[in-house]
Amino acid sequence: MSSPLQFNPNIEYYDWSIPPAAAPDHKIIGWANGATEEGIAWIKNQRGQTDFRKALDVISGTDTSPRSQASDYRSKLSPNRLKRNIREVVGTLSKLRPMWGYHSDNKAYKSSAAMMNLTTRAIYLEQFFDLRIKDALRYAAATARGWIRPVYRRNMYGTGRGNIELLAYGAPCVLPVQLPSDGNFQNAYAVTILDEMPIAMAHGMFPQHQAQLKPSTSRYWYMNDGVRHAAQGNLLQRIFGRAPRSPGSEALSELLIPIRYTYVIDLTINTTSAPITMGEPGSSWSYTVPALKQDIPIGIDPRSGTAIYRKADENDARLYPYRRLLISTEQTKLYDGPSFDWHGMLPLASFCMDAWPWEPLGFSLVHDGYEINEAIKTIDRGNMDKCVSQLDMSLAYDTNAISEREARTLDPMMPRGRYGYDGNATEPGKPPFTPIVPEAIIKIDPTSLQFRELLTNTLDAQMAIHDIQALAKLRAIGSMDDIEKIMEANGPIVEEMSRSMEPPMRDIGSMVKYLVLQYMNTPRVMQYVGLDGISPEVFDYDPATLIPSHMPGEDPERASAASTISRARNFADNLRFLIMPNTLHEMGQMTFKLGLVQLKKAGAKIDSETLVEPWGVPNYGTFEGNTVLEKFHSEQEADLEYAARLQAIGASVGLGQPPGAAGPGKQPEGRPATNAKPPEIKSKEGGARSTISTSG
Repeated sequence: MSSPLQFNPNIEYYDWSIPPAAAPDHKIIGWANGATEEGIAWIKNQRGQTDFRKALDVISGTDTSPRSQASDYRSKLSPNRLKRNIREVVGTLSKLRPMWGYHSDNKAYKSSAAMMNLTTRAIYLEQFFDLRIKDALRYAAATARGWIRPVYRRNMYGTGRGNIELLAYGAPCVLPVQLPSDGNFQNAYAVTILDEMPIAMAHGMFPQHQAQLKPSTSRYWYMNDGVRHAAQGNLLQRIFGRAPRSPGSEALSELLIPIRYTYVIDLTINTTSAPITMGEPGSSWSYTVPALKQDIPIGIDPRSGTAIYRKADENDARLYPYRRLLISTEQTKLYDGPSFDWHGMLPLASFCMDAWPWEPLGFSLVHDGYEINEAIKTIDRGNMDKCVSQLDMSLAYDTNAISEREARTLDPMMPRGRYGYDGNATEPGKPPFTPIVPEAIIKIDPTSLQFRELLTNTLDAQMAIHDIQALAKLRAIGSMDDIEKIMEANGPIVEEMSRSMEPPMRDIGSMVKYLVLQYMNTPRVMQYVGLDGISPEVFDYDPATLIPSHMPGEDPERASAASTISRARNFADNLRFLIMPNTLHEMGQMTFKLGLVQLKKAGAKIDSETLVEPWGVPNYGTFEGNTVLEKFHSEQEADLEYAARLQAIGASVGLGQPPGAAGPGKQPEGRPATNAKPPEIKSKEGGARSTISTSG
């Protein structure tokens, strides 16, 4: 029986499906080119695509209105409040809590979850993840949808130490094929990522294809209204310190090589009679696929000690269970095989600040504000023209009184100017110079300024700027006296924006979790968390890696029946990444924090771990138990043990009870809480200290 990897010219393959890996390169490249064209056609058919050019013009300050072609003396004033509002929205939403929420309901993985939290938080800060997420939000503001791609790659063009990085893309760079009606890109049959890199970087990443990797001008990369041109020009300026000669210049192709990554849900099944090894042997993404109906081990019988088998089904026999990856240019296949990442997801997380169920692409932040911004510019430029005209107005003169030469040299703003004219040549009472239009025409009408203010307020309201400012104040507030007023100012629009960022942040957390397990060894993680932060389960029969050497329930004295990827996925699946609703930007967190403190004061049995966790106290520690009450009991026992140790130490060195210490049964000092109103923080002693008050 022939292998499903082989290409049989006598078989008619579906034209929508990717050819087998052994097919001639020109057929695979032809399919990839077709998928790219289909993805670009999909982008161009989205309503939000019309915003791309407008957004680039707004952000760059480019004026494409008819007035831009007017005479040089007309005002080109461009206040561009829309750009300022976009920067404020993006800047506020990108200020995230640098905390990662890996949890596990399985007690055996509690310490592993804590280790993963410490590791990913360190990577978050080290690699400036917040700035990369800001880049994705900027792309979303301009191109309706921004993308984050978590990757592990080596620096120094593939020769140095590797790091987990977040790469940002705009909507024109992510091209879906067969996207389902719910708009979930994870379920699309194929998704192509358009990327570019300098020649040296491409040669370092693909050394076996250096002869084929030559700079070229792609017919696909620059079809999306200049978005890729703008990004390419930025890369050129950043790396080489020079800008393109013109928007259509070929100079850019001298330095950059277009590369695309196509992720495919390839449904091919191993229908042969033998297992097939996939991926590069020795790599972390290499694995063996059993044949359909082949006996595969699933464990060991605890009574007899013999292996237990079952028949491999369609899911077991899939050649690409974690997606198929095709890396290519328009002419060359660079890689075709299993996706590198163990998580099996499309390695993209999307951000959209104006999404609708029937608009898979969504809309940009300029969609509803562009015309308002243009109207504000028109008013400002018109009034500026009037101001300039008043400062140096056009004048008509009596040719019988003033010569043309004298009239042209006249400057009414020049101090102590002296001009003579023939008074007999003019009508009685009429000056030799008069305005060519009535004064009311060049006078600024106050109603235009009022209308401008109305437009400005409308633009701010359309973009929920007041809500965004309230959220920014909530994050930067120093005094808690006005916390309730600020929290009440958060409207539903900004809450929707914040909430919409939680699913992509969850996806990023899930992907990063797998990247840590796949590419980071124990010594590397120890650099982040220290020896005390390493989970004890790491030091098993393979202490060099974070992946357990055996599946739960397996005999450690025998070799594991599960593959490395299976053990890693089982380990990762027990570490769930959770984001509590409306906590990404700490919205509603202050009420929750103060409420916990007040409940503790009221006598509720809440452990201190639960109390300090919302405040983001690092490395506080944990208590045994799955519920708050169980943790409280564990903490009470720990406190008693600690007090007994202190008493024993004090007795051993001859120390008695310290002065002023509360004796047994002694009530705490201070007035009991009345609980007459919700808790709030009040300053005492001129701000030297604070307390939580519930008095009416």
